[in-house]
Amino acid sequence: MRQSPYHRPRDPFWYMRRSVYRRYMVREATSVFIGLWMLNLILGILQLSRGEAAWTAWLTWQQHPLMLTFSGLTLIMAMVHTTTWFAIAPKAMPKFIAGKAVVHQQVVIGHWLVFGLVSLFLLVAVYWGA
Repeated sequence: MRQSPYHRPRDPFWYMRRSVYRRYMVREATSVFIGLWMLNLILGILQLSRGEAAWTAWLTWQQHPLMLTFSGLTLIMAMVHTTTWFAIAPKAMPKFIAGKAVVHQQVVIGHWLVFGLVSLFLLVAVYWGA
């Protein structure tokens, strides 16, 4: 007779034990909001392809207080995701590049600088394109 393999008991709230794990789970949860927002945009593109009436209905739905709340919450989640991503980016990089030590703070500042420049470029492009 075979003995069944040992299964170590697992706590379903393992991530609540340490603050590092909680921050990790919050960061991962932000991805859900980003994914739902992208699904919303895909549905908007689909409505646009169906004609003016469908597009207008989708735009009207976007002005509903529920969708405005969801959009604001998604913006907050996107900023949390971006901030945590930029903070962990240097940890995923090599410690040395071309024999020189990588300064973590410079990497984070570089990320924010590029983020700001791209955002400014898009803002200007939308402003002059409208």
